Amino acid sequence: MIYVIGNGIAGLSAAVSLKKSNYDVTIITKKITGGSTYIAKGGIAAAVGSDDSPEIHAKDTLKVGDGLSDEKAVQYVTTEAPKAVETLSKWGFEFASDLRLEGGHSRRRVLHKTDETGRDVYDFLMKKVKELNIPIIEDELLALIVKDNTLKGFVTKNRGNIDAEKVVLATGGYAYLWKFTSNQSTNTGDGMAIAFRSGALLADMEFVQFHPTVTSLDGETFLLTETLRGEGAILVNDNGERFAFKYHEKGELAPRDVLSRAIYSEYLSGRKVFMDLTKIQDFEEKFPVFNAYLKRHGKDKNFKIPVFPGAHFVDGGIRVNIRGETNIKGLYAIGEVSDTGLHGANRLASNSLAEGLVYGINLPIYIDKWEGLYVDDGDIIKISLHSGNMLKIDEIRDINWENVGIIRSKEKLTKALDIYSASSFISNNEESNAALVSYLTAYAALTRTESRGNHYRIDYPNRDDKNWKKRIYFLLQK
Repeated sequence: MIYVIGNGIAGLSAAVSLKKSNYDVTIITKKITGGSTYIAKGGIAAAVGSDDSPEIHAKDTLKVGDGLSDEKAVQYVTTEAPKAVETLSKWGFEFASDLRLEGGHSRRRVLHKTDETGRDVYDFLMKKVKELNIPIIEDELLALIVKDNTLKGFVTKNRGNIDAEKVVLATGGYAYLWKFTSNQSTNTGDGMAIAFRSGALLADMEFVQFHPTVTSLDGETFLLTETLRGEGAILVNDNGERFAFKYHEKGELAPRDVLSRAIYSEYLSGRKVFMDLTKIQDFEEKFPVFNAYLKRHGKDKNFKIPVFPGAHFVDGGIRVNIRGETNIKGLYAIGEVSDTGLHGANRLASNSLAEGLVYGINLPIYIDKWEGLYVDDGDIIKISLHSGNMLKIDEIRDINWENVGIIRSKEKLTKALDIYSASSFISNNEESNAALVSYLTAYAALTRTESRGNHYRIDYPNRDDKNWKKRIYFLLQK
């Protein structure tokens, strides 16, 4: 039996692909409708256009990754993405006929279905799971059982100890742990923290991506997909100024890290920011989900939408190779919980669903041919676990937004570390998991004394290739 923990695009596609390859599979998930895939708006990036190629897609990915993307992972995902979407189509999923453009891309290569592609893919894969009679169980992972660096099983809240030789972690990220976020409350870093306590290697934890355009009308938070700007939406401040070009030559289609800092800087200067939709042709047809959201709140495309940046995606996580293998034999990690090296210092838009789909669909190729992860251990920081105060999730969200946010400094990061150093990392609960991954994020952000990708230090505003073109790894001190 292979256990898949999590039911986003990575977990569901892995379960379906494994079952179709005649493996017995069970899915265990914290919440059936939790995670990021269920609410993802944009689409899946793949070089399927006549003017595109995996090489061009790779070049865009490497550029946005700001020098830290793993070229082997980039080549793998950009080459395999067209094959993965073809497989999804063969399973019966129907994409829209047009390709959309998002920030950082040099070609239209974002496959979508309406403007809520994640939900559409999720619904489709859940239907396939039921058709294939794959069990899916709501339960919480508490711990992994590891002996001699080999997986022996895991522990869940409701079922206790379960023997297992192969577990696929697809538990997502932890971007909910910032006060302003596009994520659901289930994204608190459980998989990363649990794997770390068991001896898994974590990397790139300083790179947390903030989506530039989140809104909230009457208390309902909504992510404004990047394709809105690709189709003609513009950003203006409350002075009516189209300000984005002051920060980047591509204006509204600048990479997410640049645009998030631009909007955040406008707010710090006392100006509010709005999205103007009036230049989008056929808005209601192209964006029916967003149009329905506006109608629910008595608005239409002529209303200027207040927007703000929110924590959106974690580029780092459990370090894996291109097979999804960790440094613990039998333990795999795919999707946002993993760090493949694809995203480097900043994720190219819609590469997340592409990555999850590629690693999920291709898993049967590798599942019985273990090689294991190898990295040079010269950059590994050993971390000990400790008991202490139990912080509440809302407290952690405030700490991270104020001190480990879009613009960072030594003073604020040190403040966050001091708080987390007095908190508990050893309990098998959501709060302890959240405190641990937040601590590692602040630690990595303080260690990286440069600005790169979506990690921006106001006290070190420039990129430093000479001294910092390397990864920061974390491993449990045993």
